[in-house]
Amino acid sequence: MSDSLFDPRIHVSVRLHAAAAPDSIALVHGDQRISYGQLDAAACLYAAELVERGVKPGTVVPLVLPRSPQLVALQLAVLKCGAAYATVDLRWPASRQADILQQIGSVLVVTGDDLLHRFTAYQPSAEDVQSAAQRASFFEAADVYADAAATVFFTSGTTGKPKGVVSPHQAVTRLFGPGGLPGFGPGHATPQAAALPWDMYAFELWGQLTSGGTTVLIDGDHLLPSTLRELIRNAGVDTLWLTTSLFNLFVDEDIDCFAGLGHLYIGGEKLSPEHVRSFLFRHPGIPVRNGYGPAESCMLTTTRLLARADCDVPGGVPLGAAVPGTSVHLLDAGDRICQPGELGEICIAGEGLAVGYLGNPELTSSRFPVIDIEGEAVRLYRTGDSGLVDAEGVLHFHGRNDRQVKISGHRVEMTEIEVTANGLPGVRDSAVVALATAEGEVTGLAVFYTAHPDAPVQCEDADGQGNPDPLSVRGQLLELLPGYLVPGVVRLLTRFPVTPNGKLDRQALQQLARQPRRSPRRRPADLASDSGSSR
Repeated sequence: MSDSLFDPRIHVSVRLHAAAAPDSIALVHGDQRISYGQLDAAACLYAAELVERGVKPGTVVPLVLPRSPQLVALQLAVLKCGAAYATVDLRWPASRQADILQQIGSVLVVTGDDLLHRFTAYQPSAEDVQSAAQRASFFEAADVYADAAATVFFTSGTTGKPKGVVSPHQAVTRLFGPGGLPGFGPGHATPQAAALPWDMYAFELWGQLTSGGTTVLIDGDHLLPSTLRELIRNAGVDTLWLTTSLFNLFVDEDIDCFAGLGHLYIGGEKLSPEHVRSFLFRHPGIPVRNGYGPAESCMLTTTRLLARADCDVPGGVPLGAAVPGTSVHLLDAGDRICQPGELGEICIAGEGLAVGYLGNPELTSSRFPVIDIEGEAVRLYRTGDSGLVDAEGVLHFHGRNDRQVKISGHRVEMTEIEVTANGLPGVRDSAVVALATAEGEVTGLAVFYTAHPDAPVQCEDADGQGNPDPLSVRGQLLELLPGYLVPGVVRLLTRFPVTPNGKLDRQALQQLARQPRRSPRRRPADLASDSGSSR
């Protein structure tokens, strides 16, 4: 990509490509082909309408709409206004949507009919993007800097409420400018299937649109191997991102579905060496990169072009080296740089860092401190991940320092689930544990709870004791949390197991989660007798 067509601001880069090659295809959605000229013109129309409704630079505009070319044009429109967008998942429970919208506190919500009665809403016309482009006139975009807020990603939070990670333009574009990641730009195409509120949505969408490539919008929640085959054959898809879980599924179900790809990025969770090895054996000509990074350092922090030898590294597949515009520091307990081979906390610096957490300056200051690094004041993000750098400068992951896990690419704070469960009628206390394979890949969650002795009966369990039933508890969690936060195993205990020093025995809970449910008519006398399961 020419340097003259790159700007660290998302909407400006898209406009530059629209001016240079207006007929180039920006978006594919089913049979629709949206050119760069049409996309930018439609965004100008929507931006003018948003300004009329009070959107100003520095504000955050929530969008509660399905995946579509119009959503992309509206996101660009928000950016042209100098504001930041936050995409809210339509599938989230209404209470979670309302909580997020309240946190944002926007002057309006861009949405459809279903929310018009609850919020001051802007409902764009139902016409397609091409028709909107024909009605558009020139719009003078607000003058903002590259470090201005562009998008807000909501992640699981330890307080029981989702937290908003505010990312600037440069955090997104740093990966895709001249000298950026391979597989992006004119002649390349990427499917956009990641969840709308996730930072990897930005990877799949803006990666191509800020570099002159094509993004293919996918209907549904996930790609399937058969869909990938069709996209490679009919839509020219050659660059793909998959979470570890989906990658493993594709390898198991249809390893030949990758044929024709030019670049594959995988990650979001610990990789399975067995699946990577199978892929490399079957597709030696397709470069595959491991991608690591929290939302607080938007999308990817490190990548590693994988080779067969990486599958045999003790401790797991390496994370690699920092991406453009990013640096990684391993710090010990005294915030000193660790020596090669020495374990420390993975801390991140550079253009990818978030502005901070929406409406939470205290958390922002604690997680994004300014640290003296070899005589220089450096703003860092403390990931809570433990790792080391080897003698060759390659980063290796060695677990978490807290109770955060990744499942199918989603960040899960187990405390958030416990706080929500503890608020359910009849539940006295709860404990969530992660279920993992021998290789350390987290495959699911289990929640154990005790019943409040004097709580009103909500749903009789099978033993007739009047305790809240596991199926009822799981159903209530589904009404309050996104599906990826709801454990697949839900069990009622008489008491929690404890270690010899009196602490909660999470290892015992993990063992219990793997055992088949006991007969509900039996009341074992052990400390952790379970009287039911949703499994």
